[in-house]
Amino acid sequence: MNSEEVFFKNQSNIRFLLITANTGTIFEKPELLTAWVTEFENLLRQHPFDFIALHCQEVGGKNYERFMHILDPFIKDILRIPEVTSHYTRSRFYFDTDYTSQDTFTALGSAYFVRENIPIQQWNFTTSCFENVTKRQIFTGNLVQTQTIRKKKFPREFFPEAKWSRKGFTQARWSINNFIFDMVNVHLFHDASNIVAVEQSPSIYSNFRKNALEFTLKSLPLNSSDASVPYVIFGDFNFRLNGQRLLQHMIEKRDGSIDKIKHSDTGEISKIILKNSQNKIKLTIGKKEFNLHDDHDSFFTTDSRQ
Repeated sequence: MNSEEVFFKNQSNIRFLLITANTGTIFEKPELLTAWVTEFENLLRQHPFDFIALHCQEVGGKNYERFMHILDPFIKDILRIPEVTSHYTRSRFYFDTDYTSQDTFTALGSAYFVRENIPIQQWNFTTSCFENVTKRQIFTGNLVQTQTIRKKKFPREFFPEAKWSRKGFTQARWSINNFIFDMVNVHLFHDASNIVAVEQSPSIYSNFRKNALEFTLKSLPLNSSDASVPYVIFGDFNFRLNGQRLLQHMIEKRDGSIDKIKHSDTGEISKIILKNSQNKIKLTIGKKEFNLHDDHDSFFTTDSRQ
């Protein structure tokens, strides 16, 4: 019997809710916090789940020094939800909040909620054994010494074209009715420059993401017998449109032409402007700009040369 068959045999009556969310915006715009928590509450009210896994990226937002304090009301608002208070008496919160520890900071967060009647254990990465899950525990800070979560920031050499940022992954291991599985939260690299991204296909950033994801998956087994442990991977993968292929398509299929504007002092390309055969600007690309001047849906659903 393979692991999938074991899962369906042992978990046929277990109801899972699996959520991933880049929460950067609700930290930077706290007025959205109430609406976000309300939607989460509505979901719990409508569906009686047994195990809830919430995985967040960009905790604290991009300006985490300013907005990390929003985490406290965020957690408190979740814990005030009536369904959480009455039905999910066991929970675990893990939020990597110590932005002063740049060698380890990932800004990843996860929360797990377990209904009172579910037989569940959690792996202790320090003692290398499962332990019963009781009560509610909240872990914040750098999480380095937290025994029931495993956190890794991607190695510095994964950032050859950019500064060493918050990207990394966390791993939590669970056992329900003796079925063992991992919950993985990952944040992969973004495109630091759209201009650099369109230079080749696949882009260098795509290769960075590929290397980081492979690193994550290879890191999950704790020993040689772990290869068969299934996992659910959540996260912000930062997948992007293949910019170079798009430019090629617009040039070849739509009679387009490209102008490259360079900085007068450095000679570096500052903008890429694509025009159609009528010399109308259709696309402008800058380091942080990707401006498709047509309606997005109509552009990608028509072969028009306009």
